[in-house]
Formats: sequence, structure tokens, C-alpha cells
Amino acid sequence: MAPVIVWLTGWGMADSCWDKVRERLPDVRHVVPDYSQVSRPDEFYEVVAQSIQSLSGKELLVVGWSLGGMLALRLATEKRVAGLVLIGTTLRFVRDPAEREHGIGAAMLQRMKRQLAKDRERVMAQFVEQMFTGQERGQNCVDVGMAEGRWSQQALSAGLDYLASEDCRFAPERLSCPAVVIHGEGDVICPLGAGKELAGKLAAADFLQLKDCGHAPHLVHPEQVSEAIMRMVKRIAHRTDQASIQQPGDIL
Repeated sequence: MAPVIVWLTGWGMADSCWDKVRERLPDVRHVVPDYSQVSRPDEFYEVVAQSIQSLSGKELLVVGWSLGGMLALRLATEKRVAGLVLIGTTLRFVRDPAEREHGIGAAMLQRMKRQLAKDRERVMAQFVEQMFTGQERGQNCVDVGMAEGRWSQQALSAGLDYLASEDCRFAPERLSCPAVVIHGEGDVICPLGAGKELAGKLAAADFLQLKDCGHAPHLVHPEQVSEAIMRMVKRIAHRTDQASIQQPGDIL
């Protein structure tokens, strides 16, 4: 039986950012938590947890990108998750200078938050542009529409606070589910070292490193990302079917 896929998008991004991948997965049930209107950092996880309450007993494959990847890690430590696909994700977004290959400095997020209050459109446009490498921008991959005005100002601010405070470095020791970590070599928002660190610490993770790719692999290489997700779907389905076969039948 195929798992239900839970899609967790990144900061300020529209759910439509997953369309190129989801269209390649037509036979799977999709759940899309909407945290675009939250007002506090802790509400992000609350929205995600509430979205799966009705799925008790279902096998869940959680696909998270960036902020959504951190939410996916948090969810997997609190709830039963059959598998994870983590895209452009880090265990801890804010890092000290000695760990900058794994994250960014707190000052950058603080500066974004101040600028966001003054000129939201400019901040979002700059952020979207930074998601792509120079080569990708030359291929017209940049789509400011992904950062549509659907996210409230409060949610954007709360998202920056979430990224500044969330720390998932405790997660690997609590997780045993299979995972795929996907990271672009040219990611300047969440450095490649963060993806390598994450994959190295998860007990059952495969690492997919994409050349000439920035912070949005699913937009630039949807075929590779969807293939990785489908492999995980099949892996979970096979495991579920095997477990069902091995269960003793009812005695009449």
C-alpha cells in the first residue's frame, strides 16, 4: 500500500512550488499543511501536527524543503513517520562562525526581519533570486510568483524567528526511518555542508547531491526529485505489504 505524502514547503513559498514534482506522482494521496497565516514560531509545527491527525494508522512519507525540512525532522521525532525526503535542509539553520559551512549567521536573519517590515516585495524578490545559481537564473528558472503574497506579514516574520530558534541536532538519534537527503551543490541559503552533515548523522539516509543546483532542486530538477520520492514510495509500500503478509491470519 502506497503511503500518504505530506508536503512541507519552505519560508514564504507557495504550495505550487511542488507542482512539477507532484504531477509525476498522480496515484498518491497528498496532504498539504498550510502555515502561511501563522503568527508565532511554534504554530508552524502545530499546523503540521493537526494536518495529520485524521491519518492515524496510515503510512506517512514526509517531504520537506528548507524550513519545511526542519518541520519534517521535528514531526518524525514526535509522530510515526514511514520515511523522509529532505530537500535543502539543515539540522540547525543558524550557526557560529566556526560552523558556517553548515549554516548562516544570526545577523543575516535579523537583517532580513528588519528589511521585511520596510519593503516586503524587495526582500522576497531578493530571497527568490538567491535560491538559484547564476546558471539557473540564466535559464529563466527564477519565478518571483513562488513567493506570492499569500503568506501574511506575521507568518513571514514568525518563519524567520522559527529558523533562528529551531534546533534539530537532537533528531538523528531518535530516528530510524529511511530518508533521502537532496541538496544542491550551489546552495547559498543552506550550504551543501549542511546536507552532508544531515545525511551523515541519519542512521538510514541516502544522499543525492545535485550539480549546478541551488536551493530549489525540486524546481530545477523535478524529474530527479520525483524519481527519488517515488523510490521511497515503493520502498515503503513494499515494506508495508511484506509486513501484512507476515502477519498471521485470523483463526475461525
